[in-house]
Amino acid sequence: MENDFELDESSKKPLLIFGLIFGSIVFITVFYLSYNADNLTKKVILDEKRHSRIISIFRVKEEHNFIYIKLSGGQIYNFNNLYKVGDSLSKNKGDSIEYIFRGDSIIKNNLFEVARREGTLK
Repeated sequence: MENDFELDESSKKPLLIFGLIFGSIVFITVFYLSYNADNLTKKVILDEKRHSRIISIFRVKEEHNFIYIKLSGGQIYNFNNLYKVGDSLSKNKGDSIEYIFRGDSIIKNNLFEVARREGTLK
């Protein structure tokens, strides 16, 4: 059984136009996201507001055993090595510093520096 699939001239032009438009959209999207990645990361960090207590630290088997924390408000976040069960977290909107209250001490956690170490921010 032979496959004699050929496109005539009238079919090639619309396919070429579709391919160019689709390729342009993909290129523009990738360029935009890579060019604005730092601004988007900063915006996410600065827009976050959090005032809660860590109630548990656990592994998620479906996520390749990544470690997560559960906060008193029910939110679940990726684990940061600074956190321990019972810590109180305080972060105001528009501030990059997260304060961790542990016993009688206060630990300042600069989320911009954490993002730079993780490679998500330059």
